[in-house]
Amino acid sequence: MSISKEVRIGLLASISLVVFFTGFYFLKGSAFLSNENTYYCNYSSVDGLLNSANVEIRGLIVGHVTALDLEDERGVKVTIAVKKNISIPQGTVATLVSDGLLGGKIIRLDLGKSKSFAETKSTLVTAEEAGAIDNLTTEITPLIKSLKTTVASLDTIIAGVNVVLGEDNRNGIKGTIRSINATAENLEKMTRTLSTETESVKGILHNANSFSANLAKNNDTITRIINNFSGISNQLANAPLQKTITQFENVSTQLNGVVGKINNGEGSMGALMNNKDLYNNMNALLSDLKAHPSRYINVTIFGKKQKKD
Repeated sequence: MSISKEVRIGLLASISLVVFFTGFYFLKGSAFLSNENTYYCNYSSVDGLLNSANVEIRGLIVGHVTALDLEDERGVKVTIAVKKNISIPQGTVATLVSDGLLGGKIIRLDLGKSKSFAETKSTLVTAEEAGAIDNLTTEITPLIKSLKTTVASLDTIIAGVNVVLGEDNRNGIKGTIRSINATAENLEKMTRTLSTETESVKGILHNANSFSANLAKNNDTITRIINNFSGISNQLANAPLQKTITQFENVSTQLNGVVGKINNGEGSMGALMNNKDLYNNMNALLSDLKAHPSRYINVTIFGKKQKKD
């Protein structure tokens, strides 16, 4: 039996429509001609949740998002399709969570413990769980505001410092820093010198220790010497020093009297010292004695007498 051209065109058009709508709903994420149950979830915000996003139970993919519709009163209505072989107990919570650290959002079904099950196209209880990025953003936002305030305050402080520290003050600070650097260099040189003279310092300390040890060993001798000095001091203190001084003054007075008499020509010594004729005669006698000693001294050698001059 031959098929007419019109029938073939009609069949082709019908098949094309079926393929078109099947592909359309598949790309849209709906459950057209699929073995899935439909449920609704209401969220205040679905930032990061995409159409066809996964629906998971304990980490297993059991469905996907089929539609996202904006509602004025309830926020956003999300339609999900779950496999019919998955029973959804009443009290199940559809939680909007982050898919990994940098991923988008997914819906996690936390199954309830009721023995009755939710009917298809019913609305599930929902919850929203902040992800790591959301928590980090929440914590960083106040820090960023505080940092902006701190930076503004720091700018004000720096401006004030620049006003206070004029050119002269900055030059003074630079000079102070140079002086500190020079002092540090001198200290370093001094340290090197002390390191070089370490042996000499050790020798001095050794000699000091030896001297201290000798003093300790001769402590008894030093004590005796000190006691002797104390004895001498006591003897000097007890000596008749005033009587001795008085006697010395008397002797000095008598000596002065004798010298005065000699100067005045009194007595034999005074006459001898003050008589010029006697002095001249004595000089003449001494001169003649030197010239003619034989006149005054008669010396016999081997029994022979010398002639007188």
